Amino acid sequence: MLVKIFWKEDCPNCPPVKALGKNLEQDEGLDVIYYNTNEPDGLAESVMYDVMSTPSVIVCNDKGEEIKGWRGSVPVVGDITSLNN
Repeated sequence: MLVKIFWKEDCPNCPPVKALGKNLEQDEGLDVIYYNTNEPDGLAESVMYDVMSTPSVIVCNDKGEEIKGWRGSVPVVGDITSLNN
């Protein structure tokens, strides 16, 4: 399972999603990739997953297919870890 976090530098709602990502990495041992949608790579990835607002979180399986997504909101840790069962 891979967690993709989409954020922007000037987004006032994005600090909690970055904190969530660190928690998922450090405490839950999940793989997390951060995408700044102000950068070309982040923007391209956001288009692939129909991310139109930040913060957004997309959880993918090992094939890169979306399992669950939160666009424009930040889920709680349990929402994500429950998908790993």
